[in-house]
Order: sequence, then C-alpha cells, then structure tokens
Amino acid sequence: MRKFIMNVTTVASLSLAAIPVLGLTQAANAAEPVVRVSYSDLNLSNPAQAAIFKARVETAGEALCRAKLRSGDLDMPLRGCVAEVHREVERQLPKAQRQALASAARAQAIEVAAQ
Repeated sequence: MRKFIMNVTTVASLSLAAIPVLGLTQAANAAEPVVRVSYSDLNLSNPAQAAIFKARVETAGEALCRAKLRSGDLDMPLRGCVAEVHREVERQLPKAQRQALASAARAQAIEVAAQ
C-alpha cells in the first residue's frame, strides 16, 4: 500500500517537471542567471536515481555560480554558492519529493551499514 501511495504522489508531483533556482541570497532580478533542474524522469525514492538528481543539482549549481562569478555578482566562495543552490532546490521541491529524497538517503545509509 505504501509503495502504491508513493507512486501516486510521485506521479502527481511530477506535473512540476523542473525546479527553477532563483535569487539564492538576494531578490531575483531580470539579469540574474536562472537554471532549471529536471526530475520528471526520476524516482527520487530510489537511491541511485536520487544520486542522479543530486548530480544534476551539483552541475546546475556550478554553472549558475560560475556565471555569477564571471559577471562579478558572486559575493561568496564558489562552494558556498553551490551549497546555497542545493538548499534552494531542496526548499523548492514539492513535499512528496523531499520525502522521497529523505527516504532514499535512509535506504542508502541502511544499505551501507548492512555491508
């Protein structure tokens, strides 16, 4: 039953195909770079697919932060900016997807502990 409910909530929340990453630490303005991280093709409760999503967020975060660095709009270290992108993406994820990522993290931790 739980698996069925997770599938239904995943399908329902996948109507939001991407997460825009805006503004980070300041109000978004029209000239500021924006990236979108797609997750519609992933099951975020699966640890392997959650890792793919995190890699996408990392890549998008680095691209955004490097663009901000080139334009002179970055007022923090590059890694700090990428960490902000990770936090912003997680904040903008629908609740069901945040729960699926947390579930994947727990499953991966249990798998590692069992080995």
